Amino acid sequence: MKKLESGFLKGTTFDDAVRLTGFGRFHYESILVCSLCVLVIGFQNGLSAYVFPAAQCELHLTSYEIGLLNVAFLAGGTVSCFFWGILADLYGRRKVLIGTHLTNAGVMIICALSPYTASIVICRFLNGFLVGGPGSIIFPYFAEFQPPRFRSKTSCYCGLFFTLSWLILPLLSHLILPLPIDYNFGGVLVLTPWRLFMVVLGVPEILVGLWFIRMPESPKYYAAAGKIDKSLDVLKKMFAVNTGRSRDCYPVKYLRNENKVRTNKYENSISCERKAIRLLKTVLGQIKSLYKPPLRSITFLICSIMFTNMFGMFGLGMWLPELFVRFEKYQALHPDSTISVKELASLFKEDSSETCQSFFNNTVINNTVAMGVTSLVFNFACCLAVGWINIRVVTMVALILGGACAGSIYWLTSSLQNLIVSCIFQATMISANMTIAGLGVELFPTSVNGIAVCLILFSGRIGAVLSNILFGYLVDSYCDVAILVVSAVVVVGGLLCLLVPSSGKRRELGVNRDNIQIAVLSNIEYK
Repeated sequence: MKKLESGFLKGTTFDDAVRLTGFGRFHYESILVCSLCVLVIGFQNGLSAYVFPAAQCELHLTSYEIGLLNVAFLAGGTVSCFFWGILADLYGRRKVLIGTHLTNAGVMIICALSPYTASIVICRFLNGFLVGGPGSIIFPYFAEFQPPRFRSKTSCYCGLFFTLSWLILPLLSHLILPLPIDYNFGGVLVLTPWRLFMVVLGVPEILVGLWFIRMPESPKYYAAAGKIDKSLDVLKKMFAVNTGRSRDCYPVKYLRNENKVRTNKYENSISCERKAIRLLKTVLGQIKSLYKPPLRSITFLICSIMFTNMFGMFGLGMWLPELFVRFEKYQALHPDSTISVKELASLFKEDSSETCQSFFNNTVINNTVAMGVTSLVFNFACCLAVGWINIRVVTMVALILGGACAGSIYWLTSSLQNLIVSCIFQATMISANMTIAGLGVELFPTSVNGIAVCLILFSGRIGAVLSNILFGYLVDSYCDVAILVVSAVVVVGGLLCLLVPSSGKRRELGVNRDNIQIAVLSNIEYK
């Protein structure tokens, strides 16, 4: 046993072992399946903007109830924020990805066929809870297969599929929502266009879940769990698929057990405890370390910035298609006149007692497609810019520009003006969301990076929930107030980016990754 352990210590580092697998067919497949997973996550986050306005008449939904349906999904994601990370550390990333995707597909189908609003609310909560699994662990799973020099670039381009989903959604709605479908099977099962739309979105969930069955577990997960032989087996498979050579030709024979070397002290002291309790203590210790110097100020700062971003992105962002619908309704009735957002909201409040009629207009879909294309181009440009410009500058510019665009909606008087401003707003919010996650990776040490990202996402989802409650309550009466609040909050987030320390400043303050990592490790040792 001592000889074996010595071999581990003298063996190849994990990053070197991954590099020696090459870069080929296996990595292309991992990029494709993980990109489709990100696409499905985007579908789940964006479908409310199309499904529930279309279902408004059938379910007799008020704007406040539509807001609650949005909140149910976001609340599910918020509740599960840390749960899936812990479960993935216990049982592996692959099992969580398979289970959450396949279960979520079943929930989508139940939600689509249910005739009751209450059951749809429960299903949307479960959708949010389940999609939080792949949302939390897909990028760590993906990155652990990639060679170090391709890791950041491939992760960035994989993230573009989230934006692509917001382009595909309006195109699908354009094809499905106008269909003349209305079937009622004994009052138990109902099938209408918006329900068919949800069933169609459940199909990619099934495909991705089944695809992950043929994918291996992350080799880094096996290595971190001390299963070095299994980690090597996965690396050998990657090598064989990439090169077409025999697994036995893989040059690495031993892996250095880096995790054991770094955490040996506190692992030995709790070796007799159950794995779940040990992991929970580790997680709590990591969270505790985030709120101690020198990480405390950075934790509050990045969490606050993500809060402001998602307050706008999933607040006003999810209601933009509804604003398009209202502008189109008014201009269809009054083609030669203009109206402000505030007057528009009041008008539809007064008309709310009239017979509900579903409204579908190709112009609305074209507008949302334009928003998706703009976001995709802008996000791609940001991916390129991050290599040349400091990431905090990109985040700051995106948030301030997005906040200014949100505020300008107050003075809009036409659907065209709304389209231009909305395209810029949506593009900047999604781009800022991507770069804030990048800030988290840059500022926090590896030992607490995963839990820090979970905490950042948790803060953002809290902002999204509060923003949707605000819009659902105010959109019919004080839409202008809700818009101005979003504008102010997002601009504040942009200004907070000025407080994010640059690399040079962190060195002056002694807040560099090495010093932080030493401080964190000392905080999570259990005595």
